[in-house]
Amino acid sequence: MEVGDPHVEAAVLWLAQTILEVLFAGKMEAWIRQVGLTDDTGRLKSEIERAEAVVAAVKGRAAENRPLARSLGRLKELLYDADDMVDELDYYRLQHQVQGGRCMDVLCILYDDSKGKLLADAINFHMLFPFCLAQV
Repeated sequence: MEVGDPHVEAAVLWLAQTILEVLFAGKMEAWIRQVGLTDDTGRLKSEIERAEAVVAAVKGRAAENRPLARSLGRLKELLYDADDMVDELDYYRLQHQVQGGRCMDVLCILYDDSKGKLLADAINFHMLFPFCLAQV
């Protein structure tokens, strides 16, 4: 049997914590409320917490279970996408602050620039969970 990446679980947990720390830091969290993205980021937070729960449930079994390792690998890639999205949100927050823009300007940038789709994709990455949980 082929052995999976022994570090995938640690990578998923690290990414999850990184995203949550940036997303819910003081100024970022206040800005998210100001521009009306609280519901979206709340869903992302819930999904990331579910990802953490999945990794906690598998406790090292992914290294010996190829389908589970593949699922966790895909989850890791989706978390990288979510991390990129959070970095872009932070960029827009800083841009908004420097330009003194209105909230609607930021929302237009996010959605016209397909960031809304990226946010939706990041929030919906939980589709792998049923498979991950079936492997536990």
